[in-house]
Amino acid sequence: MSEEYNIDRSRMKALIEEFGGVDSYTTTQAVSIFELLFKMTREVGLDPEKSNEFFEVVSKVYNLEIHNLEKYKKGKYVFVPNHISEFDGLILGTILANMMVVAKTDWVSNPDLNAYIEKLFSIVGLHRRDTTSGLEVLRKCAEHLEKNENGGVTVFVQQTIAALDITTPEDIAVGVIFIAQKTAAPIVPVYIEQASVGQPTRIIFGEPMECMNKRKFGEEWLKNELELRAKITSPAARVPVLCEKHRKPIKERGF
Repeated sequence: MSEEYNIDRSRMKALIEEFGGVDSYTTTQAVSIFELLFKMTREVGLDPEKSNEFFEVVSKVYNLEIHNLEKYKKGKYVFVPNHISEFDGLILGTILANMMVVAKTDWVSNPDLNAYIEKLFSIVGLHRRDTTSGLEVLRKCAEHLEKNENGGVTVFVQQTIAALDITTPEDIAVGVIFIAQKTAAPIVPVYIEQASVGQPTRIIFGEPMECMNKRKFGEEWLKNELELRAKITSPAARVPVLCEKHRKPIKERGF
């Protein structure tokens, strides 16, 4: 990563404060976030339409510290990170080439937002709790992996923003097992700290999961995530700051 320029994070900090945090944005607010990031990328002489150059700036803006990523730069993978901020998708969508991110349908149906996203990574919308939509998403994820020699799909298996400590094994979507079995792509747990412009945002890629049992997958995923979080030290992983709706247990939200 280039060190020839400095990033002024104050504008992003001000925007985050205006929007009330990092965990609940409208698509209109998300457009403003992408607009500012594209502008900041151009200001340092990089091309925001090249995902690797965009990510270089994103990495500086959010003080990213990434561990164990190198081994996943070649090959096909299903990444299953925790979901703790609205920035998770744009960070993990550009952290590697040829990424597809499963997102809520609002992020797919907004043409202004899509105008930015489509330049950087693939995205597929999911109607949560809709079985038909879920099957279509799984099919598209599998197709994405089948057509790319190197690439990945990112699936937020919690299906919403939530702290690990209020997540139960029953909350976890197990459809990623279908993608893995159809494409032979390993399922890789990822722990991402809540995005911050004032503190390090640490991301740890774990080892591929072996569990392909739908009844046990949620428990195994949660165990992996807690172990990855525990590896963050000096200081320990930050406690996420969440709005009221994201502090509720997932099963009580109703989406």
